Amino acid sequence: MVAIRLLGAGVLLWLMPWASSETLIHFIPALAVVWSSPGQVRTGGSRVGCSGKESVPQVSPFLLTYRAMSHWILLLLALLPVGLATSQRRDKVPCKMVDKNAWCQGLGLLQVPSGLPLDIEVLNLSGNQLRSILPSPLGFYTALRHLDLSANEISFLQPGVFQALPHLEHLSLAHNHLAASPAMSAGGLGPLPHVTSLDLSGNSLYSGLVERLLGQAPALRTLSLAQNSLTRLSRHTFMGMPALERLDLHSNVLMDIEDGAFEALPRLAHLNLSRNSLTCISNFSLQQLQVLDLSCNSIEAFQMAPEPRTEYQLAWLDLRENNLLHFPDLAALPRLVYLNVSNNLIRLPVEPPQGNRGTQGWSASPSNPSWNTSTHALSQLLNLDLSYNEIELVPSDFLAHLTSLHFLNLSRNCLRTFEARHAGSLPCLVRLDLSWNMLEALELGSRTLGSLRTLLLQDNALQDLPSYTFASLASLQRLDLQGNRVNPCGGPGKPGPSGCVSFSGISSLRTLNLVDNEIRVLRAGAFLHTPLTELDLSANPGLDVAMGALAGLEASLEVLALQGNGLAVLQVDLPCFSCLKRLNLAENRLSHLPAWTQAVSLEVLDLRNNSFSLLPGSAMGGLETSLRRLYLQGNPLSCCGNGWLAAQLHQGRVDVDATRDLICRFGSQEEVSLSHVRPEDCEKGGLKNVNLIIILTFTVLAAILLTTLATCCCVRRQRFNQQYKA
Repeated sequence: MVAIRLLGAGVLLWLMPWASSETLIHFIPALAVVWSSPGQVRTGGSRVGCSGKESVPQVSPFLLTYRAMSHWILLLLALLPVGLATSQRRDKVPCKMVDKNAWCQGLGLLQVPSGLPLDIEVLNLSGNQLRSILPSPLGFYTALRHLDLSANEISFLQPGVFQALPHLEHLSLAHNHLAASPAMSAGGLGPLPHVTSLDLSGNSLYSGLVERLLGQAPALRTLSLAQNSLTRLSRHTFMGMPALERLDLHSNVLMDIEDGAFEALPRLAHLNLSRNSLTCISNFSLQQLQVLDLSCNSIEAFQMAPEPRTEYQLAWLDLRENNLLHFPDLAALPRLVYLNVSNNLIRLPVEPPQGNRGTQGWSASPSNPSWNTSTHALSQLLNLDLSYNEIELVPSDFLAHLTSLHFLNLSRNCLRTFEARHAGSLPCLVRLDLSWNMLEALELGSRTLGSLRTLLLQDNALQDLPSYTFASLASLQRLDLQGNRVNPCGGPGKPGPSGCVSFSGISSLRTLNLVDNEIRVLRAGAFLHTPLTELDLSANPGLDVAMGALAGLEASLEVLALQGNGLAVLQVDLPCFSCLKRLNLAENRLSHLPAWTQAVSLEVLDLRNNSFSLLPGSAMGGLETSLRRLYLQGNPLSCCGNGWLAAQLHQGRVDVDATRDLICRFGSQEEVSLSHVRPEDCEKGGLKNVNLIIILTFTVLAAILLTTLATCCCVRRQRFNQQYKA
């Protein structure tokens, strides 16, 4: 019996650090019964004397010690439920419970809370201060399916701690200190039979440790090892996870991938190897892969396996920010729809090179029939990004078979000319970006780029283009020519200067940017029959806007910018533009605006840095119902006579930008804030002016009268002197 009681005490002492308060409360009454139940303890047996009477048994010292201890232990068992009830109340943490989801993130917890419902399915403990994960109390939440332990300080995982969670499907241990855990070299995470998603990113894990950490995970479909310290992948790294579909290895230090490292992953479809230190991809043979991200490495060459066993499924390939010298040979990728090779050192050859030099940008020589097949292999490509390279010329044959291409980016290269002259060239292209090159010539055929909607040509050197360069683009909606030297022609049938470009009669065009083109004259009818909604003519100093230059846009134009042109007079009847919503006239020399007498749609009016002193209500009254924002800084506003503007400020109907800094003047007096001007200030100023006029008038009259009197006196005196002499 002593052994049983001592065993019970031992169990109690063992449970106290690990078990929850509910478990101990149920265990203590049973243990108390064992300690308090009567029983005999034999220590040596009875002795019978010569007289036949039983002698008094001797009590051993051990029995005396045991009886003394029993009283203390019974007292302890009686007090423990009270203490544990207090502990149970203390264990309750302010986790937010929603159905069977417990949200305990960011509460500063030091251990897994034990006061949660046992049937929770989602437990979020991210952003706390957990340092170790032990079987208790985590093992009591056996219904858990989603466990988030990310962004803690975990450096110890007891081996097999997750085996007590038979339904666990999603586990996140991201951004902890698992590399410092001694358990990683022992048993790792152990078997994870039902886990489908595992996140171990941001733990400073190194290559050898990862192999010991990952155990059998037959159901795992998503694994993240991003932001660690991996330098090498071996054939054994991903053993035991045959169902893996997504693998994220970005932001490591990978320099070597052993042949066959991914052979144990027959279902792998998405692979992210971006932001590593890879220098070459040779014998690429992952036929099942659909998405491959190799961006931000140091790759100089990308080569496919010579004889693939099956057709490649790759549809998305990202090779941006590498050191590629040539356009990769992708003839074996017929399903490719997205290709990004921007930010490399690519130069396209002027013509296909002689001989079979696949890594030089073409897969075979023109005399080889497979050359057409190789370019035809990219016929499904939808998005091609070649920006930030060193391309000086795009061979016409390079684009000939890209019949499905929707988006082509050639910006930030060294192009001097671009040609698309062949009929039917790039029939599906929707967006073409040729900005930030050195383009001097642009040759577009009459039946090319039939689907093109956006053409970006800003910051080039275009000038003296053929007159109808853009008129042949039947679907063009947005045209950006900022930073060129393009000179618009006048209306149809009106002769223009040599090299001017016609923008009239383009029925599909909606947005036109002609900023900083050194335009001197905008001729009448320049945009006739072109229903523009946005037109930017800013930064053309000395621009002369002729009468009728914007004719034909009255019913369509919504945004008009004429900023920084030095205009002194605006020969545009703005109130006729019924759809105009944003008008930018900043940085000119304007002092008057046409009168808006009827309600219009104008919402934003920018008049900064002009010469406006008055904005009379007679001219601005039609804007009261629509105007929402007005910019006026940098104008010599008068404090009096701007009643309409003052009313807008005080009533708050119009948001006048930076009202506190909006300065006005009382005549020649010092500047004051317009928002502080009161009507009586102007009335006092008016009375002072009237008094001043009266005083000046009286002074002038008095001077005239005195002058007349003095003249009369002089005349009379002269006559008197003459008579006296006579």
